[in-house]
Amino acid sequence: MKSVLLHVFEDEELDSRLSVALDVCRAHDAHLTCAYVTPYASYVGLDPMGGVFTSGALIDSLRETEDRVCAKLEEHLSHEDVRWDWQSYDGDPAQTLVSVSSLMDLVVLSQAGRDRATSASPLSVVDDVAVNAGCAVLVVPKGVKQFDAMAPVVIGWNASEQSARAIRETVPALKLAASVTLVSVSEEGEEFPSTDASAYLSRHGITSDLRTFTDADGAPDILIMEVAKEVGAGAILIGAYGHSRLRETLLGGVTRRLSTQSDIPVLLSR
Repeated sequence: MKSVLLHVFEDEELDSRLSVALDVCRAHDAHLTCAYVTPYASYVGLDPMGGVFTSGALIDSLRETEDRVCAKLEEHLSHEDVRWDWQSYDGDPAQTLVSVSSLMDLVVLSQAGRDRATSASPLSVVDDVAVNAGCAVLVVPKGVKQFDAMAPVVIGWNASEQSARAIRETVPALKLAASVTLVSVSEEGEEFPSTDASAYLSRHGITSDLRTFTDADGAPDILIMEVAKEVGAGAILIGAYGHSRLRETLLGGVTRRLSTQSDIPVLLSR
């Protein structure tokens, strides 16, 4: 895990996710790329003839904001021991982050507001980036300003292709963890048994504990959170959208509930 991508935008959680991204970079001796995306589509107007326009004054204001944020981060990062660079883009934030992530190992995003979004809330891009990014996504809960890469990790295992890929993509992070616990809520038609996941981890020198539950024990996300708090986990790892994304969106699901409600950082991998 040597290339970390941070979404930079002037919202109330920027400092928190920056601090978390720096902790990750230090733990893995990784390079930090700060990607600032100006979402021009949010500021475009329509004229009576069907054309689109953005006022010059508004463009100047957006550029001033970018310059201010860049200067703030440059000042902050000048005192840090992490290699970094700054990249700026114009366009849709989620699509841009997905494009940039193609040669990254991790994208760091903030959890979308649990309450009604305000102008200061982080942009709601986690779903689109997690589903389409070329790497894992770390979702930072509100107010979390530290990330202990050596703390225990809990893996939500549902025997799906997404869960298997999530483990494969995050082996470097799992190797640093003090302990790894697989939480499995058994369902019929499992593609990969829980023991297969444990065997795979062991071949990478990672010892894991296995906690198995049934549907009768409770909702998977609740069980995962309970185990995570019990072991003092620093992160929860899950495969993003094990069922269809439409089903998750309409009915809710483990991915959506954990990525929006967890008090512990969540690693998502599609």
